[in-house]
Amino acid sequence: MSQKDDIILEEADPERKAARQQSGETSGGNDANQQSGETSSSLKKKFESLDDAMKEISAGEAENSTKPKIQKIPFMLRDNDNFKKYLKPRVVSIGPYHAKDPNLQVTKRMKLKLAALFIKYGGIDRDVLYEKIIEKISNFKGCYAKKATKGYNDKELAWMFLVDGCALLHYMIICGSDEKKDRDDMLKQLKIKKDHMAFVQQDVFLLDNQLPYELLELLMGLSNKQYELKHSLEKFILDSINAPPGLYEANQKNYQKADQKNYQAWIIPRWKDKKPLHLLDLLRAILIQPDNEKDACHATIPMRERSQKQKFNDALTFKKKRLWHSSFRNIEELKAAGISLKPSETSSMKSISFSAGTLKIPPIIVDDWTEAKLLNLAAYEMCPDFQNEFEVSTYIFFMDSLIDRAQDVKELRQSGILHNALGSDKEVAKLFNRISTDLVPNHIYEDVRKKIQSHCDNKWKTWRAQFRARHLHSPWSAFAFIAAILVVASSIVQTVYTVKGYYN
Repeated sequence: MSQKDDIILEEADPERKAARQQSGETSGGNDANQQSGETSSSLKKKFESLDDAMKEISAGEAENSTKPKIQKIPFMLRDNDNFKKYLKPRVVSIGPYHAKDPNLQVTKRMKLKLAALFIKYGGIDRDVLYEKIIEKISNFKGCYAKKATKGYNDKELAWMFLVDGCALLHYMIICGSDEKKDRDDMLKQLKIKKDHMAFVQQDVFLLDNQLPYELLELLMGLSNKQYELKHSLEKFILDSINAPPGLYEANQKNYQKADQKNYQAWIIPRWKDKKPLHLLDLLRAILIQPDNEKDACHATIPMRERSQKQKFNDALTFKKKRLWHSSFRNIEELKAAGISLKPSETSSMKSISFSAGTLKIPPIIVDDWTEAKLLNLAAYEMCPDFQNEFEVSTYIFFMDSLIDRAQDVKELRQSGILHNALGSDKEVAKLFNRISTDLVPNHIYEDVRKKIQSHCDNKWKTWRAQFRARHLHSPWSAFAFIAAILVVASSIVQTVYTVKGYYN
């Protein structure tokens, strides 16, 4: 068969052509050159992708840190059936991610009412407000992942930001009202049901339901009620911490740890010389605000160093989890080892400490919103462009290591650390055991864990604690123990005198 006939058969049979190409044969005289050209071109594109990646690294190093985008919940949590209801809005959409959700259109009118009242309340010129948003629309768009704003033009986004931003701020005004009657009157005027208000508070702190804080700052700056807005914002955030009432003032100090020389420090606290990116970021900043200089030094590790530590932690996720569970004890075991429990002075997740046999933990109210709040804070820390030390995730994991069963929750309740507004202690235990799944613990509480381990390894302290728990846990048990000691002592004395009398 001639070479020409072979080529014709080859074209009719693709498998035969592929076999010849794999064996290095050529069809015609130009196939080898053509294949070599295609391979060279493909390889060139691949090398160009490496060059582009290197440019991104260089750009990131030049900026020293990358501003995280408002993005979707990481798939590890989003695809978990147990968490789906806590990671998507139930009543209201804020921003572009859920704006077209048909289930949330019912509250569209409510947002318009809230926005109209905010503009009237602050004496804001609507035209000026819209123009100001248009001027900075590129900045606001840059706060989101590209997929979020795809399908919207600038005017559509500007109107969305105007309505959602004004509505959100006026919602805070309602929530921050000091008089319950005034709050109820405002809700009645707007025909908003109280159950909707409860769900809105959850929706406000969802990761992909955020507005840029730069936008909220612009809206507040145009209002002639800036002082009232400051008060409403502060009260709304502090109430959202969901701490026992006695900690309000201590948490307020954490909120107000700002540079007073900053032009708008009274509106937006500067957490370590950074403005919050959105409300969820602000809430997290307060919850991890250090209580002392030691924690402050720990929290200011350079971004590049933290990035390396984050990568190292990611690589050791499962190893660390095994280490935590294998070397740590639940509350019952800690109590048996003589460790007492005491609530910390603030709600800061960095205020966990151990000294002189006492473990201090920040008090928390556990209710229907706790799981959603902690999950979204942890989801924010898991975002690939957010460099952090997984403070909230580590706190969740720490609480999970302490709580194995309902009895552990009961001990935390009796110590004033945990306030159960959820229901049974068993449900609270399940909550912490459930939400710690797939989280990455960090080294934040390493010193605390080492001190606890050292205490538990001391046999004398453990025996003394067990003795006290068994015989001196109540006045009656102490009385019975003393009585038993006296009986034994009396028997010994009587025996001694009997023996002595016998020999005399």
